Amino acid sequence: MRNGNKYRCYPSVALMRRQQGVLYIRFTMDRDGKVLSSRLERSSGFGELDREAVALPKRAQPLPRPPRDRTGETLELVVPVEFFL
Repeated sequence: MRNGNKYRCYPSVALMRRQQGVLYIRFTMDRDGKVLSSRLERSSGFGELDREAVALPKRAQPLPRPPRDRTGETLELVVPVEFFL
């Protein structure tokens, strides 16, 4: 997702509570880099961090187009999102 740090915002409540962790999101994109869906695959244990990560792909779009050798109209990815202080 390009440079994810550019689009990721550390939720202020999570920052004040010093919450951190790694979670996984699953998202689907089309061949033009448009995000079609995004959902939580594995939680960090902190709702604020999870919600921010699920919102991240849509905020970062358009994403880079998939390589031409990837077939199909859509591409589904599972990626980690890290929040560390």
